[in-house]
Amino acid sequence: MLAVFFLRLIFSDMKRHHSHLHIVIGLIFSLGAAPAVASEGLLNASPAVAPKTTESVQLDRLFVQLAQSQTPEDAKVVEGLIWSVWNRSGSISVDLLMDRGLEALAAGNYETALTFLDEVVDLAPGYSEGWNKRATVYFLQDDYASALNDLEATLALEPRHFGAIGGLALVLEDLGDKEGALDAYRRVLAVYPFLEGAVEAESRLSVEIEGRGI
Repeated sequence: MLAVFFLRLIFSDMKRHHSHLHIVIGLIFSLGAAPAVASEGLLNASPAVAPKTTESVQLDRLFVQLAQSQTPEDAKVVEGLIWSVWNRSGSISVDLLMDRGLEALAAGNYETALTFLDEVVDLAPGYSEGWNKRATVYFLQDDYASALNDLEATLALEPRHFGAIGGLALVLEDLGDKEGALDAYRRVLAVYPFLEGAVEAESRLSVEIEGRGI
C-alpha cells in the first residue's frame, strides 16, 4: 500500500501509505478467506453483552451526534471525543503498555510493539482498542490471519468502530471484492457520514458496480 493516508486508529497524525484512498484503516482481512462471506460475518458481528456503563452511555450519545453531524468539521469534533473514550482502558498499567506499544509502532519496531500489545490484550481482553491496535501491527507485518482475528474481536466489542469497518472496506477493495467493499463503505457511512475518503469511495464503487442510473 503505497501513497499517504492517515492511520487514525493509531493516532490522528500518524501517516503511512496506500495506493488510492485517504481513509481510516481499522483492519484487516485474511487473504485465505472468502471475502464476501468473511466481510458479512465481520460487519454483522454481535456486540459483547455487557451492562450499560457511563462510558457506553457516553458513546451512544456521541455516535448519535456523529451520525447527525451537519458538516465534516462538526463530525471531526465528535470523532475526537469518541477516540478519547475508546483510548481509555480504565487501567494505568494498560494505558502505559499501550503508550509504549504505540511508540514502538510509530518507530517501526513492530516486534516490540507486539510485545506490549500482547500484554494489553492479555490484561484487558474487553478493551477493544488493544485488539484494534494489535491488528494494525499484524497487518503491517503481512500477518493477515492474525490481523483478522483481532479485527473480529474489535468489532465484537464495538460494532460501530468506524476505523475497523473503514479498514475492512479498504482491504476488501484491494482484494477485488468490490461488492463487499461497497457494502462496508455504506455501513461505515451510516455510522460516520463524513469519514474521510469513504464518501468518494462509496460513490465511485456505486457507479462501477450499479451503474449511473437514469
